[in-house]
Amino acid sequence: MELAFRNARIVAGEEDFIGSLLVRDGGIAEVASGASAVGEDLEGDVLMPGIIDLHTDSLEKHYFPRPNIDWNPVSAAVTHDGCGLSVGVTTTFDSLSVGSFNPSVARKEDNLRRLVDGLLTAKRAGMLKGEHLIHWRCETAADDLRERLDHLADHPMTALFSLMDHTPGQRQYRNLDQYLDNWRAGGMSAVAIEERLTAARERQSRNAAPNRAYVAELARERGMPLVSHDDEDLEHVDEAADLGATVAEFPVTVEAARRARERGMAIIMGGPNLIRGGSYSGNVRAAELAELGLLDGFASDYVPRSLIECAFRITAKPFGWSLARGVALVTEAPARAAGLNDRGRIAPGHRADLVRVRLVDGLPVVRGVWVQGERVA
Repeated sequence: MELAFRNARIVAGEEDFIGSLLVRDGGIAEVASGASAVGEDLEGDVLMPGIIDLHTDSLEKHYFPRPNIDWNPVSAAVTHDGCGLSVGVTTTFDSLSVGSFNPSVARKEDNLRRLVDGLLTAKRAGMLKGEHLIHWRCETAADDLRERLDHLADHPMTALFSLMDHTPGQRQYRNLDQYLDNWRAGGMSAVAIEERLTAARERQSRNAAPNRAYVAELARERGMPLVSHDDEDLEHVDEAADLGATVAEFPVTVEAARRARERGMAIIMGGPNLIRGGSYSGNVRAAELAELGLLDGFASDYVPRSLIECAFRITAKPFGWSLARGVALVTEAPARAAGLNDRGRIAPGHRADLVRVRLVDGLPVVRGVWVQGERVA
């Protein structure tokens, strides 16, 4: 099967140009600059690789659309898939938290199993048009991490493991007063807050180090990437790198990002951080890391639409990056970080995962999406 496009602003590698592209049997067969009389006229719209999202929490939102209201997990997976494709995401790492740290209802063990089984059922039935993989976010301070992960790590869609620790007073929640304000707002007394905080710290003390080593070994045995989440200081980064982590996801300080660069780790920030102008937790801004040359890519975190916006926002002031460099932040960079060598770039031999985009009043509007040459949105 062949598919051809012409008069497209093709983003290929380190450049973009008006040209044509030929797809054959689900892969990119030819890319050429200049005019062509063959293929669908894309009217000068951008044609870029499909977006690769290394971390999104949005599957849970479709499974639990309101508190305590669960949805059919297969139906939730299909809806989630369609929403991602509508904003250009063709490869999704569904990030699911393992280990109980004040978990939401969606993250309770029985719900988590229903969620991943529903995702697999939808995939095997051909109901998903994009590719979905599982990113296990491992709460290393949790007492029950190993018990839960033992039943989940070998799920056939598993592709990524990350180390995280949400103990208050460090990493993402290093601003302890700001974090405890949430507990106070919920009506907790000073005594109850102190008891809960002490219990969290004791749990971290006995679990974090051995659980981090355990997760690292799981990733190593399966030949899968290991990600370190919310690193704050040199010690956090060095410990993760020594365990084999190759990706620093959402570092919370410039210091941590600099050390990640020194240790050869890919630095991935949350898309909403750039689009909203900063971190909702008060941590380092993605814009600051971009200005310092300490940014390699983006993940959507909790807003899949943010990725396509990041690719174009960073080409405007005050950044002024080239379109090719901006697009690589959400395509080629995450592909490399995840070890996906068959996608993330428009080049012969790569998968024909493609997104057609037009800027309207400064906002990127997705006008077409193809996965392995098949129109899916």
